[in-house]
Amino acid sequence: MKWNYDFEIAALAFETVLLIFYFAKRHLPTKKNRYFILAMCSGCLATVMDIVSGLANEYWHVIPVELLHTANVIYFICMAMNTLLLFVYILSVTDQLDVIRTPLFVVYCIPVLILVIMALSTPFTGAIYYLDPVMGYTHGPAAITNYILNAFYLLLGVAYVIVYRARVSRLHMYSIVSLLALLGIGSVLQGLFFPKVLLTNAFSCFAMCIVYLSLQNPDLYIDKETGLFNRDGYYEYLKELTSSGVEFCFLVACLDNYRSVKTVYGEEKAQKALKEAIGYVRKNYSDDHIFRYSQDTYIVLTPAKFDVDHAMEFARKRLDAGFVIGGEHIRFSVVFIVMPYEMLDNDLKRTQNILDYSLKSVSAGAKGNIIVDDALVNSSRRKNDIEIALEKSIEKKSVQIYFMPIYSPVTEKMERAEVLARIFDRNVGFIPPREFIAEAERNGSIISLGRDIFEKTCEFIKEQEPETYGVSRISVNLSAMQLMQEGMAEEFIGISNKNGVPLDRISFDIAEVIDTSRNDIAQMNMNILAEAGAEFALNGYGSGYSSLENIMKLPISLVKIDRALVLSYFEKDSLLLPDVIEMFRNQKLKIVLVGVETKDMARRLSVMGCDFLQGYFYSRTLPARDFVGLMKRTGIQ
Repeated sequence: MKWNYDFEIAALAFETVLLIFYFAKRHLPTKKNRYFILAMCSGCLATVMDIVSGLANEYWHVIPVELLHTANVIYFICMAMNTLLLFVYILSVTDQLDVIRTPLFVVYCIPVLILVIMALSTPFTGAIYYLDPVMGYTHGPAAITNYILNAFYLLLGVAYVIVYRARVSRLHMYSIVSLLALLGIGSVLQGLFFPKVLLTNAFSCFAMCIVYLSLQNPDLYIDKETGLFNRDGYYEYLKELTSSGVEFCFLVACLDNYRSVKTVYGEEKAQKALKEAIGYVRKNYSDDHIFRYSQDTYIVLTPAKFDVDHAMEFARKRLDAGFVIGGEHIRFSVVFIVMPYEMLDNDLKRTQNILDYSLKSVSAGAKGNIIVDDALVNSSRRKNDIEIALEKSIEKKSVQIYFMPIYSPVTEKMERAEVLARIFDRNVGFIPPREFIAEAERNGSIISLGRDIFEKTCEFIKEQEPETYGVSRISVNLSAMQLMQEGMAEEFIGISNKNGVPLDRISFDIAEVIDTSRNDIAQMNMNILAEAGAEFALNGYGSGYSSLENIMKLPISLVKIDRALVLSYFEKDSLLLPDVIEMFRNQKLKIVLVGVETKDMARRLSVMGCDFLQGYFYSRTLPARDFVGLMKRTGIQ
């Protein structure tokens, strides 16, 4: 029997080139990479044996029978092992390598074992092939077994991809589906349509080429600027170490002055100094496990024994010595984050949360080394729990609104109230606003949160009609992020109109730490809402940076003076309060003094010329039901 070897020879050449390129580059020491290499090498060997056995079978009449049988048996064993290794590679991509250590994998290996036994016995039984005295190599009754084996593992691979698709990225999904499809097409074409053209291994080569380019290309995990592994490589290797259960070192180095170095010396010189620093580290330490996480953050992950203290001292001394670049002496300062193995979490996401939380401490100006301990881990977990609770509360619109009454010193009646958001989570419990508001500002969910709070406020005003009890305006806090959204004013006007609540019942509080005077969209939104009847109040004056000039540029009609400024007056730390009140009265602004805690404070503040008083002396923050009760008991009918 004669075969066409053209496709197999081309495939072999291509596989050889891929292997050379792969081994010429640094690649992550992950199981996925190891199984990919095994599959590539076994595929290459199967291609070689396909060509060798085919040629041997063509010249069967001049080759010893023993060599013919040896070549064919090795070919069938190589094909079986290649198919199994491809399946194992699919297990690694779908994050199911643990199956290898279970009895189920033994079951998966049974078809390969059967084919190996059949191949070894074929010289005696003629099951897969036999050597006809006239025709030479001839298919035996079990020749189809090889195609059945391919079909079994292809279907099994498809099943794993479908069942565990949630753990597979879209790119991984497309690549593996292409791999399985090409393997199936190659088997069908050769088995049914072109039995004399060797196609199976050629299609296998095409499939592995797609996987190489999309998933296994080492360049995908290399940082081009430094030559270290990049952030994607870090995630891959961390995932590998976390799932392996092997203890490993986790050391983070943050060049906390890298941005200022770029500003002072220029980006080109800063990058040259950085490359020298990294080159020095690579020369003295193996760089196989060093990752560039961000522009100024580097991570060491290694299961090997590693003297963390010596490494930190070594790096700090070299960085303190500095680098001479273009006549400039450039020094980097470094902050280390040490994450002991026992502090890491089996959940990859939680480990990442700990790292991100620690990096925020560095960004906030932390000096010295940060050692991850129980307190930091617990803080990180709480932050993550708050993030989840916030997302859930916004999605389900379960954020509750509470009310802080605001009293007039003249009538001694409640004439206003401030809305404050509260979140109660089944797992976390009560979450203080300072925690979830900060998180909402960070991740941008403050826009949805603020919209929900305003809508609930309008619904409350519509249902309870607080104006009938003398409560003329309800204050709602607005963030800078909300104000800087195009169309925000029109959206809020639409919500108020839907509930039949005129905006002259609403006061929007903006924080002093927000400088909206420099943002055209924010000013436009404020002007539109003010023209519709809404009032704007500057909240927390005395805690931020706003100048009187900035305040005057905005449609502000009321100023809430911060509790800290009020308390400092009574504690005689500062006597500015009367002057501040007089300054705002001269600007025709209404004034609210926040933080009134005693009767004496209320009495003394009442004569200073303020318009409203707010604090625990009058009332604590109340849920809606209790606030309604308070209005009915004390309100002006």
